[in-house]
Amino acid sequence: MYTLENEHLIVHLYEWPGVRQYEHKSSGQMMLGSSAEGKLAVNGRVTDWEEWEIQPLDMVDLLMVSYSMHLKRLDLKLRVDYRLQDNKLAITWNIVEDVYSRLNRLDWIDQPLLACDQKEFAFSRSEIKQKSWEFLPSGGRGIYDRTQIKAKIQDSIPDRSAVPTMHTCIFNDDLCCFVYSNYPVIPLLSEVSEKGSFANRADLYTISLNTYQYRVRNRIMEPLEIEVVFLTDLNGDSKADECDYQLWLNRQFPDANPIYREAIWYKVFCAEKKRGVLTTFQETLEIIRQIHNITNGIPQIVYLVGWQFEGHDTGYPSLNRLNTKLAVNPDRVLEELLELIRRAKEEYDCTISYHINVDDAFPNSPDWNPDILSRDPDGSPRVWIDPDLSDPASDGISRTYHISHTKDVESGEVFRRLDEFLALVPVEGTVHLDAFRNTNASWDGDAYIGPIEELICGMRPIIAYLNAQGIDVSTEGLNGMPIEDAGVFSAYWHCNPSLLYHGKIVGGGNVDLNAVAWGKGASIDADILFRGEPTRLAGDQFQSNDFASNWNRIVDILYLGSILYQFYLRREMV
Repeated sequence: MYTLENEHLIVHLYEWPGVRQYEHKSSGQMMLGSSAEGKLAVNGRVTDWEEWEIQPLDMVDLLMVSYSMHLKRLDLKLRVDYRLQDNKLAITWNIVEDVYSRLNRLDWIDQPLLACDQKEFAFSRSEIKQKSWEFLPSGGRGIYDRTQIKAKIQDSIPDRSAVPTMHTCIFNDDLCCFVYSNYPVIPLLSEVSEKGSFANRADLYTISLNTYQYRVRNRIMEPLEIEVVFLTDLNGDSKADECDYQLWLNRQFPDANPIYREAIWYKVFCAEKKRGVLTTFQETLEIIRQIHNITNGIPQIVYLVGWQFEGHDTGYPSLNRLNTKLAVNPDRVLEELLELIRRAKEEYDCTISYHINVDDAFPNSPDWNPDILSRDPDGSPRVWIDPDLSDPASDGISRTYHISHTKDVESGEVFRRLDEFLALVPVEGTVHLDAFRNTNASWDGDAYIGPIEELICGMRPIIAYLNAQGIDVSTEGLNGMPIEDAGVFSAYWHCNPSLLYHGKIVGGGNVDLNAVAWGKGASIDADILFRGEPTRLAGDQFQSNDFASNWNRIVDILYLGSILYQFYLRREMV
């Protein structure tokens, strides 16, 4: 066995790459790692440590030890580094050599990285649960829910099995400890379990690594980096708890693109197929003018919704046709759009951008291509919206199918369509990709395209392509994605203010034209339109939806939401 030690921690390791125990010096707390039965599975097959040739490479000042590992059966060589750095143990798994390109995945079996058997400790976790592949009445197929849980270990019902987890920590008032991984899709597993003290009462909480998929289509993943961190009071409130964990994570994430922190941003709903034109280009400029005046000239970003084809949710995935009905003179629609863009910038410090969609495909689109669609196991294309199952208010929207971002990128089609979009209209700084998600799974014969493929081979190349043109990508919201959101997007349309992502992912949250997130601050996350049919409330009562009737509510949202939010974003939330 090996022991690492510094002024904060003592860490005891096995002869194989696994932690046996942690000692946190200042608090006197002991935490567990893996039991002696822990194993490593390669491509789903559990290996015994005797199958590996394992050698410790070096040990530097009790701060680092490395394991060189060789699995002869696959001619696979790994290197695992353990290094003490202040109050954390940093671990790196490197694939040194995979001669026959056979390694696809690694799994850690009965080998938690961190375990707490002190039942008076509490835990906090965000559980990730996938919904049905059947079409859901609320919309979506195979998307994921996140549930936040916080409880004392001793008050918890044991889990039936390990729970897919995005974020989790263990804490009492003196110590907060957790595992952080750079793996982007559901990085952790956690489990509340009973060791036998009392039936159906928990007395152990464990945090383990989830599957590390090394090969993702034609790419290989970066080395797996993990940190096991021990915090005392980080935020100055005299106790260690989940707030210190969230603050620590927040400080690791990159800052949001400053364009979203310095501007008021909102959508203007221009048109849709059923309701027709709701806001012309000229009327958009009037909305911008009034908001400019009431906010004393704070910069604005306006995303046009329904600027293409016949309006919102028409024509996709094509992005190369303007909605001529938005112009006074349909023959001069581009000229009128360019005039809107020029005047908005010069007179009101407003950037005009666009709400677009690379996620959905309509059969009547000029770019309809069955080869890039997501497929169900029986080979049929995956339906996303079916008018027969949708709300009656969705009349006019045709059946919609999911695009596999991975196929779209590998075919090059998405880049051609984006080039046509960028050639059609000027785009400055930002664009909004509606319903942009990594859950567009596809079954194609023996090949499965899942969330990791969609993120690494689909979404990231699309984002990088736009970034290379100087364009940042904002999107609708979490969209049921099982990913670490920070670093992928700076701005979400629907994003409840939180300590975890404060200043790292900015956006709206619980704000619409009927209710304001009083005191919390948030950007507008409702569409503004110039004219609209009244909404029936109850009995013979109706609510007006036009810009003039909503003006007082818009002003409330601006001052009690957007401008207050800008004030908050200038400070760190602790």
